[in-house]
Amino acid sequence: MTISLSSIDTLVWDLDGTLVDSASDIAASVNNVLSSYQLSPLANADVRTMIGNGASKLLERAFVKAGASDIYDSDESYRRFLAHYEDHCCDTTVFYPGMEELLSGFRALGYKQGVCTNKPVKMADSIVDRLSPSGTFTAVVGGDSTPFRKPDAQPLRLCLELLGSKTSTALMIGDSAADVGVARAANVPVVLFSWGYTDDVHALGADYVVENSRALFKLLNTPGQE
Repeated sequence: MTISLSSIDTLVWDLDGTLVDSASDIAASVNNVLSSYQLSPLANADVRTMIGNGASKLLERAFVKAGASDIYDSDESYRRFLAHYEDHCCDTTVFYPGMEELLSGFRALGYKQGVCTNKPVKMADSIVDRLSPSGTFTAVVGGDSTPFRKPDAQPLRLCLELLGSKTSTALMIGDSAADVGVARAANVPVVLFSWGYTDDVHALGADYVVENSRALFKLLNTPGQE
C-alpha cells in the first residue's frame, strides 16, 4: 500500500501486545480455567505466544498445549475465563515503556485516538479507564462490539465511525497478523510494534515495523515522510 503519513489524523490502537503488556493477567485466567479441569498450569511464556484472535482461540490453543483438546468445551471454558478475567484484568497489566508519554504527545498534536481490540469491550474499557488519562481515547471497540472480530473489517470500521474519521486518514497500530488483516480489509495502512506477542512480526506484511514509542512518534512527525 502506498501511503502518505502526512495525511494521518486518526490513530487506532490494538490493546494487548501493543499498548499494554497484559500477558501475565491473561495467563492467570487461562490457568484458572485449566485448573478447574484438573490440568497443570502453563508457563506465562507459553500463553504469551498463544494470544491473538480472541479468548476462545486462546483457550483452544491452551487446551491443545495442555494435551487435553478432547475435553475442551468452548462455551464453558470461555465463561470461566471471562468470570475470572473480569476481576483480574488490571492486576499486573501495564503500558509498555514510553506509551503514556506517546499517547499524550499525539493527543497534544490533535490526533484522534481509538482502541480496536479482540478483547471483550468491558475488559478493554476497564484497562483503558485504569491506565490512560480521561479523554485519551474517544472510541473503544472490543471483540464483542460487532458480529465479527479482527481481522474482519467491521471492528475497525466501527471504531472509525465512532471517531468521525475516514479510512483515508487513519492508521492502525498493532502487533499481530489480526491487526494487519483488519487494516488490509478496511483499506487502512498499518504499523506494527516489534515488542508484542508475535515472534516474527517483520513477516506479517505491515507497512512499517517500529521498535519503540520514539520510533513511531518520529515516523508520524517527520516532514515529508511517505
